[in-house]
Amino acid sequence: MKKIGILLKDTNNKMIIYNNIINYLSNYDILLIGIIINDNYDFNKIRELINLCDGFILIGSNNNKINNVIKYLYDIDKPTLAIGLGMQEMVRAFNGTVELLDNNLHKNNNKYSHKINIKKDSILENIIGKNKIYVNSNHTFYVKETIFTVSSYSDDFIIESIEDKNKIFFVGVQWNPEFLEKDINSKLLFNYFIDRC
Repeated sequence: MKKIGILLKDTNNKMIIYNNIINYLSNYDILLIGIIINDNYDFNKIRELINLCDGFILIGSNNNKINNVIKYLYDIDKPTLAIGLGMQEMVRAFNGTVELLDNNLHKNNNKYSHKINIKKDSILENIIGKNKIYVNSNHTFYVKETIFTVSSYSDDFIIESIEDKNKIFFVGVQWNPEFLEKDINSKLLFNYFIDRC
């Protein structure tokens, strides 16, 4: 059984569990290992937990100390899927820039908020097999600059996904595929990630 690490958010000494992704991943024959990053975390202990995992999911922590974890995942080539804020933290960890987004198109509770354009020959196109899909959107910040390859963008040129083809799987998506339970594109993304683990 594959072991997938997942970041759990620690806010004011309260652990936040992301039920949507936990429920979504319950459909797979995997073991989830929850990892908390807080102000007092011991990186050596976190590293030991990461080493137990076959892959890792970054949801976002709002903690600057996550940078060491992300860089370690990258250095050891651990298959990593970053979602939403997790993608933004992936960008920040490698000196990219994230800025405030003043656009209601990207922050709403619609099942499908807008279309994204997927670049030809990208990992994302290889996974989904399409160059345009519809996604949800609920973010107030956006990636302005990144060292990673941009694999998709919205019609208003907001970066929607990033990737590094030199790694087994190091991909970030700005939307939340785990909210789209019956969406075939979300299923294809998670299937491919877990397969690469």
